[in-house]
Amino acid sequence: MITEISIENFLSIKEKVTISLDSSASKKLPQNLINLSEKETLLKSAVIYGANASGKSNLIRALFFMWSMVKISHTFNIETKIPRTPFRLDPLFLEKPSKFEIVFIHESIKYKYGFSCDEDKVIEEYLFYWPKGREAQIFKRSNTKEFDFTSDKTQQELIKKQMTDNVLYLSRATQLGYEKTKKAYEFLVEYMVINYNPNWEEFTIRQIYENHELKNKIIEILQKADFGGIIDIEVIKNKRKESGFRFKLEKDTPTVEPLKAEDREFYDIRFKHKTKEGDFVNFMWAEESHGTQKTLAVLGPIFDILKSGKVAFIDEFEINLHPSITRFLVKLFHSKHNKKNAQLIFTTHDTTLLRDNDLFRRDQIYICSKEPNKGTTVDSFLDYDLRESTDFERAYLTGRVGGIPYIDETILD
Repeated sequence: MITEISIENFLSIKEKVTISLDSSASKKLPQNLINLSEKETLLKSAVIYGANASGKSNLIRALFFMWSMVKISHTFNIETKIPRTPFRLDPLFLEKPSKFEIVFIHESIKYKYGFSCDEDKVIEEYLFYWPKGREAQIFKRSNTKEFDFTSDKTQQELIKKQMTDNVLYLSRATQLGYEKTKKAYEFLVEYMVINYNPNWEEFTIRQIYENHELKNKIIEILQKADFGGIIDIEVIKNKRKESGFRFKLEKDTPTVEPLKAEDREFYDIRFKHKTKEGDFVNFMWAEESHGTQKTLAVLGPIFDILKSGKVAFIDEFEINLHPSITRFLVKLFHSKHNKKNAQLIFTTHDTTLLRDNDLFRRDQIYICSKEPNKGTTVDSFLDYDLRESTDFERAYLTGRVGGIPYIDETILD
């Protein structure tokens, strides 16, 4: 479970922005809350609105960058450049580091992890945890090469000797078997599911093939959501020979080397529909609507996320989905099906999700804004003089909370 995320100097994000999953004191929609204790609750979901080019997607990309660095930086060689992109509209920020911090709870223990970097090196990095309810330091790094270890000093000093400037200590230490970084690494890499422009159909199709229970759940949802009379789904596993080419550059001369043909697995999926006369017709994937394809694609990962208690970050969740389907998928995270306290953070333009104020609380709604030549800002509905009874959709569409585009319609004159 995520408590808080902060990002600074990355793409359109200039100054520090923060998204918090800590809940307010509001009593509205208690089903949207994760109850950690009598005094502490977290939100099961958060939604981010904003105009085009306001930086919504950059929030997801920043998290993907952080995830990627944690997962693979231990594979960098000494010359590998860190692929960060600083805020480019202010020359001063080109030389400043990009900063990332995340506070989360994994297996009932709270962690705080963060790092800063430029294109050549990790500058600062730290990992704290609360194993017995009190803060304890696992490691702290400053000025790239300076490390502070308060426990397991002998082991951590040996790991330090195998560090390079462009590698995260969390990544390298975990790969070298250090137990106290293992759980933090596990959460950040395996429990954070980050997908912008979601394209999950292969995962879902494979899951349908392997998991009969999941298949039945998906069919039930498609039927209840009125998806064109689909009564069954069949997935067939096949193999086919595939070959390719490898390009090489030797002594400034390009060469092409054929690769040996190998058997590769692929899946065919068919949707069974019932005709007016009571007969059955099979539709292939390409014959189904984009809405059916998108819904089916996201259901596999969403059920996996719910089952495992993961955190999903999805950009433009509503693409090719009817608003009622988007609302239904969000409600899954607020429902009894979310037994493992999974969380969903997503960007969208679908304002119907704000209609009737029955899906989100104020503390779940964020607005992304960006003025010309300035950086992205992120504000919560809590930052505005709004009540839980306020018409959230109207407050957003009328510009009361920002985040909508200014359109000069004089071009129409």
